[in-house]
Amino acid sequence: MQSDSLLGIADRYVEDSKSDLLKLASKLVRIPSENIMPYGYEKEAQDYLYDYLKKLDGIELDYFTPIEVEGIENHPAYRQGRNYKDRPNVVAVRKGSRGNRSVIFSSHIDTVSQKPLPWIESKPFSGKISDGKLYGRGAFDMKGALASTIMVLKIISDNKIFLKGDLIVESVVDEENAGSNGTLASRLKGYNADVAILPEPSLLDICPACKGGKVYRISLKGRAGTGYGGELISNPVYGLSLIAYNIFNYEKMINKNPHLESFYYKEEKNPRTVILDKVQAGDLDVGGNIGIPSEAWFSIFINTMPGFTEEMLDKELKAFVKNIVKKNKDLFTEEPEITGVTRYLWPFEVDRNNTAINELALTYKAVTKEEPVITGAKFACDGFIFNNYFSIPTIIFGPRGGNAHAQDEYVLVEDLVLLAKIFLYFSLKWCN
Repeated sequence: MQSDSLLGIADRYVEDSKSDLLKLASKLVRIPSENIMPYGYEKEAQDYLYDYLKKLDGIELDYFTPIEVEGIENHPAYRQGRNYKDRPNVVAVRKGSRGNRSVIFSSHIDTVSQKPLPWIESKPFSGKISDGKLYGRGAFDMKGALASTIMVLKIISDNKIFLKGDLIVESVVDEENAGSNGTLASRLKGYNADVAILPEPSLLDICPACKGGKVYRISLKGRAGTGYGGELISNPVYGLSLIAYNIFNYEKMINKNPHLESFYYKEEKNPRTVILDKVQAGDLDVGGNIGIPSEAWFSIFINTMPGFTEEMLDKELKAFVKNIVKKNKDLFTEEPEITGVTRYLWPFEVDRNNTAINELALTYKAVTKEEPVITGAKFACDGFIFNNYFSIPTIIFGPRGGNAHAQDEYVLVEDLVLLAKIFLYFSLKWCN
């Protein structure tokens, strides 16, 4: 088949499957699959997907928990401290006939929690479609795009399209909260390919590069009480507040020299973002004790660029905090404690001459009649498992939407249809 006819086939098949695609996406959103460390509640959604895929002809299916995979706990990329009871990966393979180029579409089924509450436009797991948007936790990140990849597999199966290379579609557990063990498990089980496409919410940008990052907890102890008995007290909130205030300056400082070894981030003005997300001190119960707390803490997430190591990040943050303490000794009776809360999500970048990048860009242009934006992803994710540990070129390419990890999360319905067309057309060309 000629390329033009393949494009027409992809367009027609996806248009004919549009209703099925949206039903699947909405259904997946309606099944909660929250990741609340160290546990996860992905099983119901994964069971639904497994049963859905079982109905397809010519598909090899696998269903396994990360901890069942031999050698995973000894792998350097394995993150300790997670519980994997009832947390299965689902992997579907359409085997190629001649061992040609292969592709894997990898999505995670887990979501962050439904918080913060309340939601206004919809309930957290409504799966409501309104004004061209699919609402609900995980709609944008990333169940909508997962449904698009499943639909590609269904179209190929239903229409008995035989590929020369393997097509792999997977739904993994435990990506949120800096997980990635679900992704690691599939790689160790042998589900690998010549290119991996992760439909994370990239706003339709093609991203052969990804930021890294890590969550830290900075805590400061004090001497609690009220001082009514004449005892010496020390309020840790003052010192910690000063550090928290200066995180704003820390972000400005690191963006003056952002360590830009990356081709894809050179034009970004502030590539290294810092998110201060939690702050706590004292008795938080209503009507609780009045008194100076014994400890205060906050947590932050810090982005890094390709080429930036975990050791470099640890050293950078500790030096910044140490300098604040040195200049304000009267506020610190003790040294602040800096601990890593999550694993380091490694940044990565694919060689810009990689064939898959160009092929995906040509596919995008053929389907949309527009030039694609090729840049680096604005977030960190599990893509480093593919790229850094298994040498699989990894491209992030997903839909537009909004409010990821927030109230009224949504994904654009038109993008789910568009992704299915692009992914199908790419698979037909790449695997044939």
